[in-house]
Formats: sequence, structure tokens, C-alpha cells
Amino acid sequence: MTSLRSRTLICKRLVYRPQRVRRNSSRGSCRLWNRLPQNAAAATALAPLAHYENVVFAGGGNRCFWQAGFWSVAAPALELQPKRIIAVSAGSAIACTLLSGNFHEGFSRFKKALAANDSNFRIVNLLRDQAVFPHGDMYRAAILACIDEQALLRLHRGPDISVLVACPPSWASPAIALLLGAITVGIDELGKESVHWSAGSRIGFRPMFVSVRECTTPAALANLIIASSCVPPLTPQAVRDGICLLDGGFVSNVPTEGLAETGGQTLVLLTRQFAVLPAIPGRTYVQPSQPIPAAAWDYTDPVAVQSTFDLGRRDGEHFSATHGARRASA
Repeated sequence: MTSLRSRTLICKRLVYRPQRVRRNSSRGSCRLWNRLPQNAAAATALAPLAHYENVVFAGGGNRCFWQAGFWSVAAPALELQPKRIIAVSAGSAIACTLLSGNFHEGFSRFKKALAANDSNFRIVNLLRDQAVFPHGDMYRAAILACIDEQALLRLHRGPDISVLVACPPSWASPAIALLLGAITVGIDELGKESVHWSAGSRIGFRPMFVSVRECTTPAALANLIIASSCVPPLTPQAVRDGICLLDGGFVSNVPTEGLAETGGQTLVLLTRQFAVLPAIPGRTYVQPSQPIPAAAWDYTDPVAVQSTFDLGRRDGEHFSATHGARRASA
């Protein structure tokens, strides 16, 4: 694999004019095209005939299971065959497990693990020299339940999947970098109505995109995904070439920056609702039709995770029907 610095990509800021979303009076559904039925996934800048060369998977922890439900319906219905996928944080886990062909087996195991876990904080482990937070071990196990040697080979032969990780400012120690990351999350919450708002890049966090094809073993891929999701102490600290890496969402939780040199139509899968979606030619932004029931880092509630997946399926069904109708009328 190439060195950390040679892989660092500083991307130009995207400029766009936001489009105001019209609110439906029924449970927060959004309208961005005429006659949209209630509880439909919101989207803008629809690509002709639903042909997408690129797909972006946003981060969001357990909220990303909405993406899995959406893709499980929309991908076969619309014959989606992207050439490139850009993903970050848990969105990278969803993208890789979906494209591996083993998602549903891994999803079933993950829900069983959630059902068996009664706490997100194991205080007794302070006396046992064991992890206080179960998330890191459970996350890795869920990834490896889906990714074996054959699954990794399928990923290498499929679309190029680039995973975003965040490199901390060169002057920051690991502790300072983590503190800065926590601050950026708080600032980003203040700007949460903007899809592409990121305080991390403004204070020195740098993006690094790594191709899944560079991972030669399932364990290496798990390391990459966990690095893209790294938020100590919930997960172990990821280190590469002696440099601590952190959640790619510190730089961009909707990593369209990775498309800087890529042409074609792009489908962007968000993981929460926004009142305003960007109106950028060549991009289709899709968001949940309702607030997602699963909390990002709650590893105790398999019902909420299943409900999130089911919501994604319903939104995927509507999206597919809408695009199918447009295809038939074209």
C-alpha cells in the first residue's frame, strides 16, 4: 500500500445552490418533484433513466442500515451497476457488505449480537482490563461475518469502492486530535441542516481515500472500515504508518469530494432528513422519508435496526417505482 502522505487527497470545495424542500404534512415526508406520494424518499436532480455511474454512501452508524434496505430493493429493480462507490464510516461497511453478496447473513448475525448485548457501557470491565465499550469488537465481528476470502475477491472484481478516513492536523497529538474531532462533531450538529457542512476540514483534518482493492485480506478490509469509523473510546484507535486515523466523517460525512475526478451521474444515499438538499446537476440525493428509529451507536436494540432497514426498503420501493415510471415514459 502507498504511504499515508502520498494517498492524502486535498479536494476542492464544491459550490452549489441549495434547493428548498417542500414539507408534506404527513410525518415529515419531503417533496422535490410533482405529485410525490406520502412517505416517499426525497431526492433532487434526478438522473435520466436512473443510470448512475457513481454512488455515495454517507456515514451515520446504525442509521446506515437504511441504505442497506434501500439498496436491497432499488439495486435489483433498477439494475444499478455503478462503476465507482465512495463511502465513509458505517456507510463503507454497508457498501462493502452489500457488494460482497453476504449482507443478509451478516445482518442476521449482527442483530443476534445486539439482542445478546444488554449495555453500551460495561463499567465492570474497568476492573478487568477489558474494553468498556463493546462496539469495537462487535463491529469487527459483524464485518468479518460478511467478508471472507471469496467475498473479498468479489469486491475486488466489482466497482471500485473508495473509503474515506480522516488524517488529523499534522501538529496535533492523538489526544488533541480526538478532542478536535469531538469539537467538530458538536459544531457540525449546529450546522446539521447543511448536507455538506464540515468543520473538521476547516481546522486541519485531511481526507485520505483508500481503495478496497488495496486490502489483500478480510482483516485488512475490516481495519480500513474501522479506521473510517474510528471514534475512540467507542472503537480502538486506528494507526497507519505511525499516524492516528479517525472517522472520515470528521472531514465529510457525505463524501462527494471523492468524485472530484469522476464523471457521470451520481446517487447520494443520506442517512437522515434534511430540510434543504443540494441542487447539483448530475446528482440525485436520496434521504429517509421519516426519522430513522435506530441511534447511531446503540448496540442493544435489534428491533430499531430492523425497523431502519425496513424503512429503507419502503423508500427504495417508492424510488424504484418512480424511476420505473420515468423510464417507461421516456
